[in-house]
Amino acid sequence: MITSEVIVFIIFLWHDRDIPTHEPQIMLKSTNVSATNSFNLMKLLYLLLAIAGSIAPWFWLLQDPTALVSPTLFFQKAFANNIAIALTNDLLISAVAFFCLAWMELKRLRVSRWWMLVYIGLTFGVGLSCALPFFLYRRELSNK
Repeated sequence: MITSEVIVFIIFLWHDRDIPTHEPQIMLKSTNVSATNSFNLMKLLYLLLAIAGSIAPWFWLLQDPTALVSPTLFFQKAFANNIAIALTNDLLISAVAFFCLAWMELKRLRVSRWWMLVYIGLTFGVGLSCALPFFLYRRELSNK
């Protein structure tokens, strides 16, 4: 069954409108903080969040390894009660929004869209908590 989120994602993928590129404006002119230092701090923060986002979900997933072996059991547990359903739906919708953002940013920055495979793999293989900070880290690297 195709959900509305999947349809929106497909539309974003096939939408071939050129996105205007522009140089980021540095808003730190009125402070004594160096823009380069703040970008380096953000890169470090994103990298640390990506590392934490790869460890934290797997710590909890490995508490019940039987759910990792059986997709049926995994989805039963992901949709076990109303709270789990709400969190699972929130995560799935956030992942679709992230994929749309990543696709458009890769196009805007003229970065190979093959990186989408990495982000999709990280999202479903590790977690959105790893994929999103890793994407932001890579985006900061390409903004140099």
